[in-house]
Amino acid sequence: MQNFDEEYGPRRDRAVLDEKQLKVLEETLGYTFNDRVFLEDALCHSSYASEQGLLNNNERLEFLGDSILSFVVARALYRMYPEATEGDLTRMRAELVNAEALYEKSELLNINYLLLHGHSMKSGELPRSICADAVEAILGAVCLDGGVSSADRVIKKLFMNTAEEQAITHDAKSQLQIWLQARGMPLPKYELMSVTGPSHAPVFKVRLYLSGFEHIESDTTRKGAEAKVAYLILKDLREKFGD
Repeated sequence: MQNFDEEYGPRRDRAVLDEKQLKVLEETLGYTFNDRVFLEDALCHSSYASEQGLLNNNERLEFLGDSILSFVVARALYRMYPEATEGDLTRMRAELVNAEALYEKSELLNINYLLLHGHSMKSGELPRSICADAVEAILGAVCLDGGVSSADRVIKKLFMNTAEEQAITHDAKSQLQIWLQARGMPLPKYELMSVTGPSHAPVFKVRLYLSGFEHIESDTTRKGAEAKVAYLILKDLREKFGD
């Protein structure tokens, strides 16, 4: 097995970041690197590497991270939606790991201020795409440092704890209908209970009663409120009758 320097190049030719900053980032990730050089590479943009004459930047790690992120999310959705089509799964994955979602995670990780970059860019004003790419590079770094299982845990912490539920909720109405039709059960009837708040920021309250279960939820759109109650009803039905 090749050692680190043989595989990735001399350490003296690599960018080095402040240890305190890296520790804070590790705490946010929920992962402590065995070798922080992987993380340092993930936070080294090609523009900085070029200016400094460094051999390594985060582009290869970005490639790896993109692949592992897609795999972990795809596997989670595959298990979660046994009745979903390939097209449904592809769409849901795209909603979870699109450029905007990656940029949001970069804000959480403070990438805008941690990423080493060339003089043509200012910290705090980096292009959103570069910040998003750095998130994928960090995931690639975790994978190399700790293996697929470690990357899996970090991805689930960053993306699935919140975004997964949003994705489920977003598609809950169609999933509930599919589940009910497959069992010959009556389709849901959503009751709009009220619309409150100013016209520019209304709040819709929706009720759904089905098969002995009832839920009432509110949202800024009627569709959103219906999706929330559908998700909760579907969760109840699956717990009672199985997937």
